[in-house]
Amino acid sequence: MRKRLVLITALFLLVLLIATTAFAQGGEKRVALVIQFPDRTYTEIVSVPADATTADVLEAAQIPVGMADFSWGKAICNIDGVGNPVDDCFADPEHFWAYFHLNATEDGWDVSQVGVSGYVPADRAVEGFAWSGFDANYNPTTYPPVKTFDEIEAELNPPPAEIPEPTTLLLLGGGLAGLAGYVRRRRKIAA
Repeated sequence: MRKRLVLITALFLLVLLIATTAFAQGGEKRVALVIQFPDRTYTEIVSVPADATTADVLEAAQIPVGMADFSWGKAICNIDGVGNPVDDCFADPEHFWAYFHLNATEDGWDVSQVGVSGYVPADRAVEGFAWSGFDANYNPTTYPPVKTFDEIEAELNPPPAEIPEPTTLLLLGGGLAGLAGYVRRRRKIAA
């Protein structure tokens, strides 16, 4: 009977481990956004399902984003009010929302060759956007500043101020008490 109970418990734990692993693999990812406006830079880290596209990341972000649906996918019309209205997404013939991926060496941007609804960023990917003009070959002329996922995370979640440990405070207090005793003794001897 005891062997059977151990076997059932082991099987239960094995099934639980497999289910937890499968859930974790299909769970969530975090994607960083770097958005360059004409007058400021915005960063955010967004948690989304593992299969989310960049359009899904933008829709889950805290910053308002206006996108229009076309037969070829979604187009970014405006971000936080900068850009064009959704019902006339390409009203400004000289500017558009350029879309980038942080490159593998994390030292520059690659212009996306796919729209936001056709690209699935990896966990800890950094996606960039800039309200930009374009050159004669329709390449963007404005890029967001290069920031790694770790840099963005550190900016958004600075480490807390260090608080001395109780032992350090005890040693400091003991040292100050000893110093006070020494000064008192010297005054007594001098008097």
